[in-house]
Amino acid sequence: MWHGYRRTQFDFNGRKAWVVEPSIAPLAGARTPRGRDGMQWIWNMLWPDCNVERMHVTDLLKRGFHYAYIDLFDTRMDDAGVAAASAFQSFLVMELGFTPKANLVGISWGGFMAAQYAAAKPTNVAKIYFDNALLTFDGYTPPAKIGLGPWEKSAPAGGWHDEPRMPVNLAPALAQAGIKVLLVYGTSDIAVKPSANSAAFVAKFKAAGGDAKVLVHPEYGHHPHGVESDEKNTVIGFFAD
Repeated sequence: MWHGYRRTQFDFNGRKAWVVEPSIAPLAGARTPRGRDGMQWIWNMLWPDCNVERMHVTDLLKRGFHYAYIDLFDTRMDDAGVAAASAFQSFLVMELGFTPKANLVGISWGGFMAAQYAAAKPTNVAKIYFDNALLTFDGYTPPAKIGLGPWEKSAPAGGWHDEPRMPVNLAPALAQAGIKVLLVYGTSDIAVKPSANSAAFVAKFKAAGGDAKVLVHPEYGHHPHGVESDEKNTVIGFFAD
């Protein structure tokens, strides 16, 4: 049991993965390739146990969403990570009956991973909830034990600001793909500076015609992730609409 809900943990191609089931009949969504109604789902890209109540995961489970996770942090969603994530999604869709398009949650580094996956596989993604998301390496100093993973090997000589692979620079492509975005951030975040990350991303996303909802928390830094209780309907409505 996980926060009162049934969780099935399993090995998927050598990686830790799990799926949490809703407490009611699964919420029906788009039909699967096999012709049946798909089950709506949320896919947290990283730190799926983080601030579960503030992220309102249990509220979504109560409404019939499944909640899924696979550990891909070592890849930082490079090409190998995208391939592994795509295989996982294919399994959930084809074998378990999930909807063909995922609803992603990206917390901090998870936001970077969500954007990378969505840019590489835009037809696989419907929506992304970014929460104090890392969206560029420009101006970012990762903790030594975390680093940049595989991305360190391909650092551009001129720095990361204009690097087209950075999520802030992928924002127009995500907007043009019709992917909807909810973006939550604290203006006092010194770990992942909003001016280079969230604010920069949403400006480019909206300029390209993207559909974005934004919640700004002036009193917050990088933590806590999630939203206040009086804002929960914004999160629930974003996924449920």
